[in-house]
Amino acid sequence: MAETKKILVMVGSPKNERSGTLIPTKAFVEGLEQNGNYETEYVFIDRLNITPCRGCLSCWGREDGSCFMKDDDIPMIREKLINSDVVIWSFPLFLFSIPGQMKVLMDRIVGMVHPYMGQRLEDPDYMNKKMHGLQFQKEGQKIILLSSCAWTDIDVVYEPIRKQFNIILGEDGYDLVVAPQMRALHHRGGERRLNMLRDKFRKGGAELATTGKLSQEVIDYMQKPIFSDAAYRELVVQFVTHMFDRDDNF
Repeated sequence: MAETKKILVMVGSPKNERSGTLIPTKAFVEGLEQNGNYETEYVFIDRLNITPCRGCLSCWGREDGSCFMKDDDIPMIREKLINSDVVIWSFPLFLFSIPGQMKVLMDRIVGMVHPYMGQRLEDPDYMNKKMHGLQFQKEGQKIILLSSCAWTDIDVVYEPIRKQFNIILGEDGYDLVVAPQMRALHHRGGERRLNMLRDKFRKGGAELATTGKLSQEVIDYMQKPIFSDAAYRELVVQFVTHMFDRDDNF
């Protein structure tokens, strides 16, 4: 029997289980689980005990890259991140970046990347090449950024995310998969369209399980907006008009 692989889903939304981003995320995980021998753990970052980073960078002076603060959940999270075969960072786009809870966590695990040693950004293509790279990572580990947003123009609004992670991990060190139009889709799209979204993301998980990678063709398929521009504009008006009708908005 094949060895069981570990999927770690790091949920960055402060809505925890009510996060709309979990709809495509869970479908992607189902695609993995249905096509391989996997076990999955969900970690809700908003519920973790995380002391903010002090910026001392003493972690880079320790052989294991550990932080001097040991009395919160960071040591446990480091172990899970290091020992997982697939790490999925599931998060909504917050002001063209990651949610604050996720940023606080990432600051505290900076010791997991190689330290800054006076690198210069002289290469004209530097934004696509890693300047750090993970120094503690399970062999063959895949890192997926699975995000959702209210926008349709994902190439524009995710440019800051791509630049940040390209310079940390390199453009080949992770895959970014986006679910556009998610807020209106979640609240106004109906179950039929949500199932269309789920089917697309299950296909992505299945490809990763069977081939060990995500092709650009399948990423484009997952990311293709479900609504036309005209229909989406109408849905946005409906959503904003009825913003306070649902308890799970807040």
